[in-house]
Amino acid sequence: MRLVHDRIDLLATFLRIAETGSLSKAARLLGITQPTASRRLLELERLLGCRLALRTTASFSLTDEGRLLMVEARALSDRWASLSERISGGRSRPEGTLRVIGPSGYGTGFLTDAVTDLRAAWPQLRVELTLTDRVVDLVATGAECWVCVGEVRDPGLVSRHLGDMERILVAHPALLRRIGSVTPGNLSTLPCVGLVPYFVDAVRLLDKAGRSQTVSIDTPLRTDSLLSSYRAILNGDGIGAAAPWMCQADLESGRLKRVLPRLWLEPVGIHVALPPGLHRPARVTAFIDALRRRIKDMRGFRPAM
Repeated sequence: MRLVHDRIDLLATFLRIAETGSLSKAARLLGITQPTASRRLLELERLLGCRLALRTTASFSLTDEGRLLMVEARALSDRWASLSERISGGRSRPEGTLRVIGPSGYGTGFLTDAVTDLRAAWPQLRVELTLTDRVVDLVATGAECWVCVGEVRDPGLVSRHLGDMERILVAHPALLRRIGSVTPGNLSTLPCVGLVPYFVDAVRLLDKAGRSQTVSIDTPLRTDSLLSSYRAILNGDGIGAAAPWMCQADLESGRLKRVLPRLWLEPVGIHVALPPGLHRPARVTAFIDALRRRIKDMRGFRPAM
C-alpha cells in the first residue's frame, strides 16, 4: 500500500512540474521544497527508466516520454479524484468561499446568474466574483477558477471547454442610413467598433454552409471591454460584434439592426480554467455545473461535445 501511495505522490508532483514548467513553482504549489520536487522527479524517472524532462538552470522542457506521461497522469488524476470523491467524499457539500474570476461583459450576465443559482442551492456558500477583461495569473490571485472567453493560453492551467458562442454584426439604424448598404466588399471602408482581441484588423465571416472569407475592418474606436464596445455600437459609433444573448432584445426593439444577416463571425470558445492539481473542492464542481446549466440553452451557444 505504501508503494502505491508513493507512486501517486510521484505522479502528482510530476504533473504539477509539467503543468507549471517550473520546479520552484510546482514546489510552492505543493508546499514542499524545490530539492524535494527535484528528488521526486528523479525518483519517478528511475522508476520508469527514462528521462521525463530536460532541465538546466535556464530552461525546462518535457521529453516525448514526459509529454505522454503528462496526458496519462492528468487522466489518472481525474479518475483518482473522482473515485476519492465517490468513496470518501460523497457526502461533501459546497462550503467555504468560492473565488471566481470572469470577463466583465459575460460576468454581469450569465456568470452572475450562475453564481446566484449556486447560492440559492447552497446558502451557506460564500462567493467572491472578480470581473476583469485582462489576462490574469490565476495561481497568483488565489482564485479557484477563471471563466475565459477565447483560448486559455497558460499551459500551466487545466482548461475545460464549455462550448462556443455565436457572434453576429450589428449597428444602429441611424448609422446604417448614413453609410448605406453594407457588403463584405465594402466593410473595410466603413467605421467599426473594435473589441480587442476578438474584432480588430481582420475578421473571418462564415455562411450557413461553413464557407468563410476574411475581410479587413477599420476600427477608429477600439476597446478591450465588451460592455464599452456594445455601448459604442448602441451610440451609433460603428458596426460591431455582439453575441445573440446580449443583443437580442435590442434587435427585437429596433434599437439595433443586424448587418450582413446571412453571415456570422467566427464563434468564440467559453472555457473554465482551473489551477493544476488533483483535488477539486465540491464548491468548484458545483459552480461549473451551475454555469453549464445556465448557458446550455442560451441563444447562440453551442455546448461542447
